[in-house]
Amino acid sequence: MPVLKPGFCAPIDLCRDAGCAVCTRGCARKHERKLVNERAREKYLEHVSDIKERIKQFGGEAGEKAKQIIDNAGEYIKENPQKSALIGLSVGVGIGVLIGMLIRRK
Repeated sequence: MPVLKPGFCAPIDLCRDAGCAVCTRGCARKHERKLVNERAREKYLEHVSDIKERIKQFGGEAGEKAKQIIDNAGEYIKENPQKSALIGLSVGVGIGVLIGMLIRRK
């Protein structure tokens, strides 16, 4: 067993004895806090890694869906160029009218 300085307790592994005279002065509480902090940190890191995995999975799925939608829109535009132009024009006019109404309110 290592030589201990006065007022200090043994390392955490050796300080588990409830009859330790030094630990009854509050050192055991410090060790318990350290253990709780370590456990909390481990759980936090596990949750962070799980969240990262979920984000990667969700991002991959969302990216695939977005690519599919863009491809479908591109095909529709190639098949129906006039109709697509009219839809784009009407959406642009609609957004312009909404913005104009919002500006006039102020």
